[in-house]
Amino acid sequence: MTAVTLENDQTTPVAASESGFTAELGRRYAHLFEDFYQHPFLSGLRDGTLAPEKVQHYVGQDHQYLSAYVRCYGLGLTLAPDREWMRYFHERTGFLLDDESEAHLALCARLGVTYEDAQVERLAPSAKAYVDHMMEAGRDTLGTLLAALLPCPWTYIWAADRYAHAEPIQDDHPFAGWWRFYADDSCLQMLEEMRAKLDAVAAQAGPEERARMELAFELSVRHEIRFWQMAWSLETW
Repeated sequence: MTAVTLENDQTTPVAASESGFTAELGRRYAHLFEDFYQHPFLSGLRDGTLAPEKVQHYVGQDHQYLSAYVRCYGLGLTLAPDREWMRYFHERTGFLLDDESEAHLALCARLGVTYEDAQVERLAPSAKAYVDHMMEAGRDTLGTLLAALLPCPWTYIWAADRYAHAEPIQDDHPFAGWWRFYADDSCLQMLEEMRAKLDAVAAQAGPEERARMELAFELSVRHEIRFWQMAWSLETW
């Protein structure tokens, strides 16, 4: 499968020629993207050595997290200024509910457990903190909410694109299905659309709102790294 290229040099989240609010954020917080990529949890997904219990802990927590992410799209609907925005959140909700579980199913198949058996009833502390952060952003403005939601797809899709270009994903890779899901063209195109929408909103925002948007984005990237650590350490209450 040929993936859309995010950047001529996939080690950086944005191309040198890119402009706009999200490009500025990608450059400013590129070091956090790198921390995300180099975390031992994701490294274990790359080299196939990640322990089964860590994978299952991640799947259970991510299932809960994505349910909260869907609810944030519901907050987006309440902030939507018109039907075009309503349609955007409606379509993205369908993707989360119907498509993104494929990445979880690929990991469960490798573990030899059902998706239902991997699910949990309670978020771990770090995962809950991330969810609380997103929900708080949803009580601000549309731009702040989008800025808080963008790092989740951006870090995953950028990491998968980077890995797929550095080393073609082999069929016998234990986590091939997970990597291929996020490196697929449809995910890359979805990310481009989300960035474009946030850029458009930011262009109309004032300095104070843009500052809140940037902070929401930065904290979400940091929460993404903490989410890896939560899964790596098998964090519980």
